[in-house]
Amino acid sequence: MKLSSKMTIRFILYFLTFYGILFIGTTILIVVFFSNFLSDFYFHDIRALEKTDVERGILHENGTQSFSDPFINIANRSGGVVQLIDEGGRVVHSTREGVLPESYTNDELTEVSGRKGVHAWKMDNEEMLVFIPYTSSDEVLRILEASPSFPSLSQEDEQLLKERHASFELFDANGILLYSNSAKQQGEITPVDILASNASMNEREEVVSFTKLSSGEIVFVRMENPYFQALAPNDILFLKRMVKWFIGFHVFLMLFTLGFSLMIGRNYVKPVFYFLRWIEQLSNKHYERPTDRAMRTKKNRFKRKYRMYEDIDRSLMRLSKKLETNERIILQTERLREDWITGLSHDLKTPLSSIYGYANMLSSEHDWTSEEVRGFSKTMVEKSSYMDTLINELTYTYQLKSDGVIFDKMKVNFFTYVSDYVERGGWKELRNPIGDKEVYVEIDQKRFERVLDNIVGNAIKHTSAGTPVHTEIRTDGDFVVLDVRDEGEGIPTHMLENLFNRYYRGTNTTTDDSGTGLGLTIAQQLVRAHCGEIEVTTSTVGTTISIKLPFL
Repeated sequence: MKLSSKMTIRFILYFLTFYGILFIGTTILIVVFFSNFLSDFYFHDIRALEKTDVERGILHENGTQSFSDPFINIANRSGGVVQLIDEGGRVVHSTREGVLPESYTNDELTEVSGRKGVHAWKMDNEEMLVFIPYTSSDEVLRILEASPSFPSLSQEDEQLLKERHASFELFDANGILLYSNSAKQQGEITPVDILASNASMNEREEVVSFTKLSSGEIVFVRMENPYFQALAPNDILFLKRMVKWFIGFHVFLMLFTLGFSLMIGRNYVKPVFYFLRWIEQLSNKHYERPTDRAMRTKKNRFKRKYRMYEDIDRSLMRLSKKLETNERIILQTERLREDWITGLSHDLKTPLSSIYGYANMLSSEHDWTSEEVRGFSKTMVEKSSYMDTLINELTYTYQLKSDGVIFDKMKVNFFTYVSDYVERGGWKELRNPIGDKEVYVEIDQKRFERVLDNIVGNAIKHTSAGTPVHTEIRTDGDFVVLDVRDEGEGIPTHMLENLFNRYYRGTNTTTDDSGTGLGLTIAQQLVRAHCGEIEVTTSTVGTTISIKLPFL
């Protein structure tokens, strides 16, 4: 199976798992919702509760009794007030304060118990919990009855009805409407109006209260019921349809999730597979970006839906260039090493050949003059000395690289140190330093002198005779910088890249400017051992080598 197919299947499994979690979660939420909904619907009447149920609604805190919020809510939805009454008829607590008496006599309790809809529960401590029907319309009617002008309405009564959104209706003894403050007119009293007050609270669209006057007239007060609930046949049909829609929704969600996972799988797998192919290509030393017309435009940019991967693409492109550059540097280094080995072999072979030739000449039977023998000996000593220097410097570079050299560093005035070096060096072309005089560095004076010897000597060797070499000391942030500048023709670019490479140059001992080719390499290693850096800038009017050392 292809990698892209495996990853697509993996994405499908991930999304199916996501769908399963989503299905379980939504199912639980719907079950909880309907449980609460049906609970609110069916348990709307407090009179249907048992003693143990209502006892849970009584709270005991710090020696006082009160009702819980859910208990108060069900009392309100039942269309009345619950009062806790002690043995003496005193009201201990009420779900609505100030609407019913705060204490009762025996006669008053007898009258209350005879009302319709009253329900009582006897508590274990001889207290009574009593539910008394008392709706918002009852409250308005009680206020109107207390008015001196009742059943006529005063201006204050009209304002009360308006604020409570209540309607007032006055009927004669025959049930004919005499007066109404509502735009909804009704010709006469119907049995529905009389019996509506006895209906369950949640089944009433409006709460209705009425009273019969001594004149035979009847007063009605009507208000909208905020707790109206009715489970009509249409509602049952709605619930059935909702269940069907719920099932259909999840079937659609599953199919959508499956299709979406396929789409996401392809969109994600294709770029991943593309980048894996690129990485595999890099492992085979192919550094060009792979082509893929399905993902890229003619301008070699990602298509819109793959734009999110541009950062990865740029990173891999930088990695490709870096690997290509490193590969080129490695090949160049190998080539330089081979050139260096060839040059080193030549450097050793040439003096050895001279020594070997002069030795054979001296060992021959020819009678050489003393002057000729001294000439042969001088040449042999020079060639031997060169070979010894070459081997010593090569050994020194490896000692520096492996931290095998011990430095004796001390704090010195850098300007004074360079001035003394110029004075005792005997370089005719080397000029006295200029620049900052009060700068201090920590160096091994003896070993750092070798740095200056190599750099200054290299500058003098590769410029015309008499070309001046300038020195300047300056500060650059936390560093002290020594600039050694000549006025030569500059260094070619291809030589500048390998100037400090110890594999770069094999010398020819037959020329006057012969050397080991390791001078600048040793100089760079010594500077770095002093926690510094060495840099080269060049142009057609000269070359500057800058030595940067930490400032003290």
